[in-house]
Amino acid sequence: MIVTADIRDNLRIEARREAETLMRWWADRAPDEVNGGFHGEIDAAGQPVAEAPKSIILNTRLLWFFSATAVYLGSDEARALAERAYAYLRDHFLDPDHGGVYWLLDTKGQVIDAKKQGYAQAFAVYALAEYYGATGEPGALTLARHLQRDIEDRFWDPQYRGYVEALSAYWHPIDDPRLSDKDADSPKTMNTHLHILEAYANLHRVAPDDASHHALRRALTIFADRFADDGRHLKLFFGMDWSNHSQAVSYGHDIEAAWLMWEGAEVLSDATLATRIRTLTIGLSRATLEEGFSAKGGLSYEKSFDGHLDPDGEWWGQAEGLVGFVNAWQMTGDEDFLDAAGRLWRYLKDQYGAARGSEWTWYSADAARPPVYAAGMWKCPYHNGRAMIELDRRLK
Repeated sequence: MIVTADIRDNLRIEARREAETLMRWWADRAPDEVNGGFHGEIDAAGQPVAEAPKSIILNTRLLWFFSATAVYLGSDEARALAERAYAYLRDHFLDPDHGGVYWLLDTKGQVIDAKKQGYAQAFAVYALAEYYGATGEPGALTLARHLQRDIEDRFWDPQYRGYVEALSAYWHPIDDPRLSDKDADSPKTMNTHLHILEAYANLHRVAPDDASHHALRRALTIFADRFADDGRHLKLFFGMDWSNHSQAVSYGHDIEAAWLMWEGAEVLSDATLATRIRTLTIGLSRATLEEGFSAKGGLSYEKSFDGHLDPDGEWWGQAEGLVGFVNAWQMTGDEDFLDAAGRLWRYLKDQYGAARGSEWTWYSADAARPPVYAAGMWKCPYHNGRAMIELDRRLK
């Protein structure tokens, strides 16, 4: 259809242009020329916050983004920034005595929180695999494999199965394993399992071996069994014995997990498991479209089990919605999914500052919420930068 072709072509062209914009914004503002590495925070006005701590999450996501962009745009500048992020991770975030990566450093690069968060180890694997794929640096692959072994050896629960949320600097259990203050205090979470799955898929994609195959299959299977098994919404929080602590539906995570699960299945090349994952992927995508996609054209944040809907979506969920809806259209041929992606992109341009030469805002303009920092521990070009690259590649 002409309409379908128009949506596809416009999305693809504008996505590449936006990827170039995001690369320029982060390349100009993120590097910390005084203390090394990258600024720990950049405020809503685009100014670095002098004493902001530096998080492993921001550093690894920048490593992933610059590595992916170096290949996607053929950019020597992005490659140099990826090398900068890799060197800072290796020299400052890596625990030389006990292994794994630290959670938080001060602005000078000194350790202020040495805990081993499973989510952080996963993002290091994800980013190092991307860097290895972009550069062929053998040290990055060696480190990615070491970290994957740490996750498998340290975080896997042999009694009940699944991965625990966090451990101390010495790999011991800790009292508060939460990823952030907004999370439930639960030892097993969807979010950490999702990003372990994502990391393992990326490592197996660039450097497959028996260990990466086994680990990816285990991560994908446990995710499908425990978090996505109803085929409509993810369960978010669990106890060690898999008692369900979930209290809400997260539409952004539902659609993000949908396409990342399918990516994992494709990389794994297990036909039996892929059949199951295909059903779950389409189910999660359709439920997000039917329940979480607003008349305005954006994704709502979440719905609690008592029926309260938070309509103010965050930028990352919108970005994942773009990829998830296009992925569902590719899998099913249902043009409602592609139409939703087109509407969502228009909403991002209208409400989040996309396609205006800058980084996106945290909330939509209509949400009328106070501005949140432009860059920091939880704000980076991983979600929106990846979405632009994925859209261009998928829609060609």
